[in-house]
Amino acid sequence: MDSWAGAARVYTAGRLAGMNRNLRVVFSRSAENGLEYREIARGTWFLGREPVLQGEAIPPEVLKGIEKQAPAACDRAKGTIEYARAEIKYAMDFESVED
Repeated sequence: MDSWAGAARVYTAGRLAGMNRNLRVVFSRSAENGLEYREIARGTWFLGREPVLQGEAIPPEVLKGIEKQAPAACDRAKGTIEYARAEIKYAMDFESVED
C-alpha cells in the first residue's frame, strides 16, 4: 500500500471569481485493490457547516481534512479533493452550486 497516508492532493478544473462555499459533492472511497474508487455518499455541503449527505457516514477527520484543502480548490467551478486516512483513500468530487 502507498506510504502517503495523511497526505492530500488537489485537482481542479474551471474557474470562478473567489471561493465558492456552497457545493454539490460526491464522496468516494478506494476499493480494496486501492486502484478504483467506489461512491459512498452524495449531497450538498456549505463549507463551515455539516454536509447534508445521503449514503455512508464520512469520518469527521476526513471531512476536516478535506475542508482544510477547500480554499485551494473551491475558487474553481468543479474539481476533486483527495484525502488519505490510514490505508483508506477518500475523494470528494465537487461542483459549485449557484445561490
